[in-house]
Amino acid sequence: MLLKIGRFQVPITLKYPQLQEHVPKVLEFVPFRNWVSRLENDLLKSQLTPQKIELQDVDFFGSRIGFVKVKADILNEDGKLMPGIAFLRGDAVGVLVRITSIDEHYAVLVEQPRVPLGQRFLELPAGMLDGSKNFVGVAAQELEEECGIKIEPSDLKELTKEALVPSGGGCDERIRLFLVDKHMDKQELLNLQDRIGGLQDHGERITIKIVKWQDIPSVTADMKAFCALKLLENFP
Repeated sequence: MLLKIGRFQVPITLKYPQLQEHVPKVLEFVPFRNWVSRLENDLLKSQLTPQKIELQDVDFFGSRIGFVKVKADILNEDGKLMPGIAFLRGDAVGVLVRITSIDEHYAVLVEQPRVPLGQRFLELPAGMLDGSKNFVGVAAQELEEECGIKIEPSDLKELTKEALVPSGGGCDERIRLFLVDKHMDKQELLNLQDRIGGLQDHGERITIKIVKWQDIPSVTADMKAFCALKLLENFP
């Protein structure tokens, strides 16, 4: 089949024939549509020429698509093939939770097994948008699901002016970061420490960790946390 991208009619090919049944859902998958739109509105306005898009794999979360892997054959201005493998997963949010208790500041981090890393990982509460455009609503929902902390969307302050791109060489993901301030007494903090959260019927098992604010850089390697702290330095 052909996919119209700007002035080009681009063939879509399949790495293996079993993918044929998934093509209609892939074409409606919001991250795929957004990726095609960006190709049309940015890359292909320069002297680049698309040859084909190969659908290589599709991963499902139940009945809906979670991830799509494609390989785009695009020629640069010199007629040379550019690196074109793309892992499409869509946009995400991360939340930096700053808790004030008496005169001290703490942060809420979550620890969970991250199979791609091969280890447990301590990080900011975060989640995928799954096609939603409601960044603030998803951020509030993730905070409740992962940590049991209920907030109003209006409590969230966005730190990012533009969504951050953590791995533009291979993935379409863009992340927006938010700050939320909470006040808790010492007992509320103790009740949160090591609490188990997440959607356990979806395979999530998240352990909440309360850390002193100044210790964040020494206890996590999470890019989202470091970016949020840096953005907070210039936050009004």
